[in-house]
Amino acid sequence: MSVDNSKTRRARSAFAPSPKSNFGPKATLKKIQNNEQLIVIQDPSTQRLHWISPPNNILIIRKPGPQTLPEFRQLVLKLLKRRLNVYVEMPEHMHLPFANDAELKEHAERCLAFDHENDMTKIDLIICLGGDGTLLHASSMFQKSCPPVLSFSMGSLGFLTPFDFKYHEKIINEVISGNVAVLLRTRLKCSIVKEGSRKKSSSEASFHSVSSDDLTNDDKQKQSNKDEKISHLALNEVVIDRGPNSYLSNLDLYINDRFITKVQGDGLIVSTPTGSTAYAMAAGSSMVHPNVPAMVICPICPHSLSFRPIVVPAGIELKVKVSEDTRLTAWLSVDGRNRHELQQQDSVRITTSVYPIPSICRFDQLGDWFESLADILHWNLRKTQLNLGTDHSISNDEQVDTDEKKDPLTTETS
Repeated sequence: MSVDNSKTRRARSAFAPSPKSNFGPKATLKKIQNNEQLIVIQDPSTQRLHWISPPNNILIIRKPGPQTLPEFRQLVLKLLKRRLNVYVEMPEHMHLPFANDAELKEHAERCLAFDHENDMTKIDLIICLGGDGTLLHASSMFQKSCPPVLSFSMGSLGFLTPFDFKYHEKIINEVISGNVAVLLRTRLKCSIVKEGSRKKSSSEASFHSVSSDDLTNDDKQKQSNKDEKISHLALNEVVIDRGPNSYLSNLDLYINDRFITKVQGDGLIVSTPTGSTAYAMAAGSSMVHPNVPAMVICPICPHSLSFRPIVVPAGIELKVKVSEDTRLTAWLSVDGRNRHELQQQDSVRITTSVYPIPSICRFDQLGDWFESLADILHWNLRKTQLNLGTDHSISNDEQVDTDEKKDPLTTETS
């Protein structure tokens, strides 16, 4: 595919300028010989979608409920008429009215129920109809490589869903043609190590004097499951909190196996840059652009006057361990789901995953984010202070009303 560089070239890179490696007349940085240790990342502002071959298999995920049903049927039918294979989740497939809808019945052989085990690697494009929760659900379905995601805003918030369904035909045509801007939203890999649970199980077994020969096959299977690591990918955040317990949580925080601090409070949020505008923001953290390679560590109601949220490099490994001194268990959740109870000395290891979510942009990687901050979160929305030469007989409310009536796209300049 030929690309018009005049349309994709940007005046300024999203990366910072490369630093000089010489410091004074004699000092310089030592060169790394092993190139495998170097990470080469394309400038985020130049990341655009390219199809190796035309997409043929489309997965449509919609927000449950009757509100999105008309648009869902309309979209399914239009894609089927384009001779594309349309996959929908099993409950949706069961409720599609093939028997009573002549148009759907005509293309029924290409409207398929999505099977997690067999169809995961077949999907070329995901289309979400809903809000941010619909995108989080799509992320949870693809725990490894995820196809590009096109999100139409049909929910209550829509910070991560920039497209209006009113223009879906034009938008889908552009996406299928390729060369649209893509934002790679990093995800966190969360691995749960049930060290405390194993010790508790072994102590209970020794107390009851149960040998391995006395265990049934089901008991042995349960024991082996406890020894395995449980892993999830998080698009927004990993949360370790006190759950229904009345006591403060007591957690030990490590970075690259180095002890950093204790966390005593309601819990801890480890967030991606995408999730920094979600739970972490509500807990007082900074908002981080999704292109910034970082993780956000944010305490939840810490019992301390000086525990501020921090931003750390994306390449580190975090370990959050339930302290030996804790009074009760802790609870872990990934993107608000996959709830797990953590015993004393159980730990959670969190790293940046190599499988991001390729989210298709409406404008570009920078413009979409700031537009969402302004339109969805009303970031820095306030009345403008007038200069000293302005006639103050006009009230602030009247000034705001006058300004709002102006359309910057249609205002003629002299």
